[in-house]
Amino acid sequence: MPLNLTGQPLIDRADFPELLASGHFGRWSKEASALHDHGYCVLNLATPSFLDGLEDVIRSLEPLLAEPLSLWEQGEGSPPRLQDGWLQHASIRGLALEPVVLDLLSTVYGREPFAFQTLNFAVGSEQPYHSDAIHFHSYPLGFMCGVWIALRDVENESGPLIYYPGSHRLPYLSAQSLGLDPVQVAAEPHPQRFFQDHWHAAVQSGGFPLTRFLAKRGEVLIWHANLLHGGEPVQSRSCRRWSQVIHYFFSDCLYTTPLCSFGAADGGPFLRNPFDIETGHPRYTKQEWANLGLSAPQRSPLASSPSA
Repeated sequence: MPLNLTGQPLIDRADFPELLASGHFGRWSKEASALHDHGYCVLNLATPSFLDGLEDVIRSLEPLLAEPLSLWEQGEGSPPRLQDGWLQHASIRGLALEPVVLDLLSTVYGREPFAFQTLNFAVGSEQPYHSDAIHFHSYPLGFMCGVWIALRDVENESGPLIYYPGSHRLPYLSAQSLGLDPVQVAAEPHPQRFFQDHWHAAVQSGGFPLTRFLAKRGEVLIWHANLLHGGEPVQSRSCRRWSQVIHYFFSDCLYTTPLCSFGAADGGPFLRNPFDIETGHPRYTKQEWANLGLSAPQRSPLASSPSA
């Protein structure tokens, strides 16, 4: 499998206005403009068949999350979620492979997308705002995105998804760019905390507006790799926020965990070989990886997985 370590996503290119004017993005021109200008776009996929699929996902989740939800309502524990439920549940896998989303991503990024992770929630995540690009990123930069799907209508008391339009243009960060070393990162149970002050200062100085996504069932938010986003505090623990998040990479890249990437003296970039949800296998076979002449892919000791 060849690598193409040059170029940028089409939505990030300097000649984006010319591409847009030429009609390159076809039916996805509006979404391409939104991703370029604001770092996100919204789709409404609320067809009867799509909504039926959302109900299938909820039916899969309810027995799995019943006990942690009960504890959560009693004030115990953190917001319950299910990571990589696609491994056991066809409904979750099917949502990650939604053809309309894949077509949009392919068109506006200019490379083939592949889903590599799912996260499912019954309540708001309460996650501080963050950029996914510290948890997983790519060479070349920018070939990663997140997709958030409302399985049911979102109420204000449930801790809605929040984001900061325009923040996708901030510089990408990593452990190396912050001058962190492996010992510091390994000693911190939640190393995303190292980055929070930087993001807070950037939001204040950049004047990025906080936006809440009070989504309706079947609405889909697609965000740029570097868009700052998170979840507001849940006001009522009996209030549900059923959702599915899918993270996507794009073809012919190297894939990294910047939170665990350091200078050459400290081990260099943290390379990963993500699963391709469509095939159920790692993106690169052992032989393909060996043919690239790279060291073996690594598994993060941090179990790094952001929420939304």
